[in-house]
Amino acid sequence: MHPAAAAAQTSGAVSIFSDDRLRGYTISDGRPVGILDLSYDDPSGFYGTVSGSAVASHDDGPRPLGLVLNGGYAKRLNSGVTIDAGVSHSDYSKYSDRSAARSYTEAYVGVSGKWLTGRFYASPDYLKGGTLYGELIATIPIADKLRLTGHGGFLVPLGRSHGAYSYRREVDWRIGVTRQFGPLSLEAAWTGVRPAQNLYRYGYHNHTALVLGLTYAL
Repeated sequence: MHPAAAAAQTSGAVSIFSDDRLRGYTISDGRPVGILDLSYDDPSGFYGTVSGSAVASHDDGPRPLGLVLNGGYAKRLNSGVTIDAGVSHSDYSKYSDRSAARSYTEAYVGVSGKWLTGRFYASPDYLKGGTLYGELIATIPIADKLRLTGHGGFLVPLGRSHGAYSYRREVDWRIGVTRQFGPLSLEAAWTGVRPAQNLYRYGYHNHTALVLGLTYAL
């Protein structure tokens, strides 16, 4: 086998969460979800991920929820900082309560250090008229196999209104703890968004939520 081919890495994980929240909003109608993540990292720096999810729907039992495809390029600098850029595409089924576009594409650039990651996203169709979004993600070890995680994001809509919806700038957050037990990890996180908008098709959901999850690394 060619040495470069031997250095390629593949990984996967299976997760269960009490809710699937994106930037403070539920995309699973507040229902539990199961997620399968697969990733490939090439020694050249190119990478790709596939994430598929299913939701325990209110009336129809387990149903497909979403598919997220992501590809990009990452380079680790001599300083230890990693820079990356890529494109992701997300497609959600009718079982998502999201009233904004259920199929959208984003381009992003990012910088990652030991504990902190920053990313900037641009999308023509995350909301009608497009959006810009920036986020900071922190992962801090606080004890053996115990991590504190945090996320803060800022969304800027490029289109102010569409039909009955009037889009505004928003701040979202997520803070949690993760405990690892070998290949298994348990997570509890508090997430929210302000000023919250009702971007749902069928009803109202809380703009803050406690999300519990379990992940098994394959």
